[in-house]
Amino acid sequence: MKRMMDSIVFGFFCMSILGTALNSTWLQILAGLFLAMVAIGAHNFAHLKHNWRTYYLDLTWGSSYEFRISHIFSHHCFPNTILDVELSMFEPILEFLPKGNKNWIQRHGPIVYNHVLYVILFGVGFLTRWKRIKEGKQLLRPEFLLVWFHLALCLVIGSDMTSGLTSWVTTQLTCSYFYHLCAINSAHHAPSIFHDGDEARKDPDFGLCQLDAVRERSDSLIQNSLFVQLVVLGEHSLHHLFPTICNSKLKYIRAVFEETLEEFGENFPAMSSWDHFKGCLEQLRRSSPKSIEERKAEEAKFSSKSK
Repeated sequence: MKRMMDSIVFGFFCMSILGTALNSTWLQILAGLFLAMVAIGAHNFAHLKHNWRTYYLDLTWGSSYEFRISHIFSHHCFPNTILDVELSMFEPILEFLPKGNKNWIQRHGPIVYNHVLYVILFGVGFLTRWKRIKEGKQLLRPEFLLVWFHLALCLVIGSDMTSGLTSWVTTQLTCSYFYHLCAINSAHHAPSIFHDGDEARKDPDFGLCQLDAVRERSDSLIQNSLFVQLVVLGEHSLHHLFPTICNSKLKYIRAVFEETLEEFGENFPAMSSWDHFKGCLEQLRRSSPKSIEERKAEEAKFSSKSK
């Protein structure tokens, strides 16, 4: 897993250097795709005992420090609830919870403006972070400087300052797009998945509530490739139950996990990536809560895809 991660970072730097030196927009976009895979892969290391690969995320306009707070302390403890910052941070532009006061734009606009948001989200966080640092409201952490190293590299290699800056911005915007395209559509949002406001379990169990708020992907490419799992947030159900276990080790507990679900009569059918993508838009349109029976009826169509 570590070698895979380091290889992706190496690929990013190669593509970025070539894209900047040749002033090739396509290579810069490819570098951005590599950087998005770096950022997604860093998610695995952010959950482990403190290690330097966590800081790979800081090569982007994102922040490993802020990510660890919002993702680990909020999202993993309270997925798909009002205490999940990874829901509330997008409001009111993206309203994932089934609220009756959603307007027409909030329900139907995301099919268009989601893709604009994916491009700019990292940039908004980047500008906000440095504004707060300038105002003395946020401490300057050493890892915040890594993204400036990438800019310096582009400026040195580029034929002039404009081409170097253009390469940096193109790569970072592309990274933001692919990162959020994956992160938002990969596991948590569809009408069959629990969102705050829906009927909850009568006698809630922490582990089962975690599984209520996530669905695995059934695509064979994701199921059978550790590399793909690393770069697209694979094995997400097991990850939410055992977040501090490296993704490379989750396969060893898959069998007992499935046996335990079967023993207690629990079933969480996997969905294809396309179903997740469509389901995310359907969830954004949803304005009324669902009962447990209604959610089970929704997910019945995915039963055949369950592992």
